This record gives sequence, structure tokens and C-alpha cells, in this order.
Amino acid sequence: MSSAACYPGAMDDTQQLMTAFSDPGDVIEAWDDVILFVDGRGVVVESNDVRLSYLPEMPREGGVFWESLALETNSLETTLKRFPPLQIHEISCCDGRSFLLRIIPVSAMLCPQGGYVVIATDNRPMEALYENYEERLEDNISAWSDSITLFNAFFDTVLDATFLIDEHGAIIAANTAAQTQHAKPEQGLTGEHCKRLLGKRFHPAILNAMHSLEAKDQWTENVVAIDGNGEGFPAEITLRKILFNDYALFQLILHDLTAHVELKEDLQEKRAEVKEKEIALKQVLKTVEENRKEMRDQLTSQVRKQMFPALERITSSDTPEVREGYRNLIEDQLVEMVGDASGEFDSDLLRLSPREMEVCQLIQLGRSGKEVAELLNMSFETVQTHRKNIRKKLGLRGQKTSLFTYLRQKHSLA
Repeated sequence: MSSAACYPGAMDDTQQLMTAFSDPGDVIEAWDDVILFVDGRGVVVESNDVRLSYLPEMPREGGVFWESLALETNSLETTLKRFPPLQIHEISCCDGRSFLLRIIPVSAMLCPQGGYVVIATDNRPMEALYENYEERLEDNISAWSDSITLFNAFFDTVLDATFLIDEHGAIIAANTAAQTQHAKPEQGLTGEHCKRLLGKRFHPAILNAMHSLEAKDQWTENVVAIDGNGEGFPAEITLRKILFNDYALFQLILHDLTAHVELKEDLQEKRAEVKEKEIALKQVLKTVEENRKEMRDQLTSQVRKQMFPALERITSSDTPEVREGYRNLIEDQLVEMVGDASGEFDSDLLRLSPREMEVCQLIQLGRSGKEVAELLNMSFETVQTHRKNIRKKLGLRGQKTSLFTYLRQKHSLA
């Protein structure tokens, strides 16, 4: 039987549940999941009129909830035994779909005759969230790899001898300049104590600095450094402490002052060279100004060819967010042009259609393809087509950079 009238006292239970939740409709309309208020016999007395598409029918008032949710049980007793209340149960359905089931008893103080709140949560949002996290994880791994590459490139190309020292003073890394200047022939520096880089009378000073130096502070002093052949030369030492969670490292830089001393001896000759360079610099500045004027003319031409069409798209778009996005892009380009006329004109986003602009704004917010399709009321395949066209217009086709990574750098879209 599917009618609440078929159960003795069903109307009394319904009235008690409606009274317990003074206005159940106000509570359940705030949810996207299927939410059912049922009486003590399992009869549905109120629902939020939400249906999981892969279930056979919409949950209906007057029916029993285990039939509405296709739980394959035949009574309230067997249902509660198989799916104990206050626990989360995953229910498998057709086509490999599933949902999460929760049965929450209603307090006897609210409903003396008993009752339950039954919640069925679709797993699809969790799948979309997983896709979003997976994409962001790939972006983070890529950013971490780029950071390591950048550090290695910077470390190896610094002109001064640069070392990483552990808390005991042992050298754990040395850049190319350090190896060239301080290593013995056919030997490395890794594992040796940093004292061998300085004359003996400076050993107490560096050990004291390592002991007393605080994080983010630095110690600088003129010293006599020792090269790979055991010869001394004047240098400036800089020591910085880098503090991690449970250990610390030191960055040690030795700046060779030999050239500085020789510069003092040849001051007159250098002054003449500086004078010649000043003359050459003036000529360079003149050339730069001419190039700046030429680039300004090019920017003016680009404004006419690419900003004006974007202005026309603003007037033709019905969506305020899209119009605001175009306006922000144009404003950014104008500010860049005024502030730095030598900068490249970023006009790629201005070539997007209003619909493509909407898709970009949602992708920038971290929405998945499925979410974009639902929010813009279009099919998932149409969203994928827009993504391909957008990547082509932005010059990303054939590159490893994800569309989300590219767009999150475009603050004017927000």
C-alpha cells in the first residue's frame, strides 16, 4: 500500500512531524540532496522534491522511503537492521552510480510517536571535486618542479662563490664559482668544514657567528679567503641563517675583493673609461627613446585594431559579468600602455566571444567541466568545444600549461 491513510494513526504522525519542524519546507529547500521526513512507520510525510536521476521514481509523500530509494528491503525493521541509523551507507545503483544514505532518528521530545530524517546524497559532486583537486595537484607539482629548476639555475649562475652549510659547519652544496675558486684540483668541496675556506685567524669568528646568528639576520665581515691552491686573497664574507621546521642551514657567500683593490690602484684609468661609457650610454638612451616612440605608435595601432572590437562585444553582450570582464581587460591594457609603453600588448583575451568569456570566468574560479555545463545550461561536449577554441585563441594548443593555470594569472577576469 502506498497511501499514508492505509496506516492507522498516519495522519497523527504527520501532524506531529509537521509540528516538530515548524515549517519543514523552509529547512529542506536549502539542500540539493534528497531529504525525506518520515513517520515512525517509515511513511514519507514531507520531501524537498529533489530526485536522483538514476532512481526509478521521485520520492512521493504517503509511500515508504525504502521503496522510493530502491533499497531492496521490505519493511522498516529490515531496513534499519541493514542500514543502521546515524551511519553513512553507500548504496550502489544502476550504471555504476551510487549515493550516500543517512537515517537520522527524530528526538522523542520533538515527535513522541517517532520519526526519521532520511538523506540521500548524490556522489557526483564528490567526483567533480576529485577532478578539481587532481588538476590543482598537477599544477602544484608543476610549480614545485619549476621552483626547484629556478633555484638550481640561480644557485649555479651566481658570480660569487656561494655555499650551503649545515649546522655543524659541513659544506653540503657549492655553486660553480665556489668549485672553481676554492676546490683543490680534481677534488670537490662537499663534506669539508667551512673553516678551510678562511685564514686561521677568522675561524673563531665564523664559528661564533653560526652559533649566535638568528633567522633572517646576516653577518658580514672582510676576511682573508683561501683558494684551491692554499693561497689567500681579500674577500667579503656574508653568512645568513635559513631556519626550517626542525633544522637550520646557512648560506655563505664569499665576494672576491681582489678586483676592488686593483680598481683603487687604477682609478685614473677607470675614470676615463667611465667617461667614455657615459657618452655611449647617452647614445643608447637616445636610441631607446626612438624605439619607445616607435613602440608607442605600434600600441596605438593595436588599440584601434583589437580594443575597438572588444568595445563592440561589450555593447552586444547581455551578461553583466561578461561586460565587466571585457572592461577590466581593456582597463588593464590601457594602464599597462601608459605605465610601460615597451610592454607587450596582451590582446588574446579580447578575442574571446561573450560565451567563451563566461566559460573562462568559471574555469578561473576552479569550476570543473561538468559544473560549467550545469551553470551555463549547456552540454558537457559543448563546454569541451569551447575549451578547445579558447586554448587555440590563447595560443595554448600543444602546450602543457593547463587552462586553469593560465587563467588564474589573469586578475582582470575576476
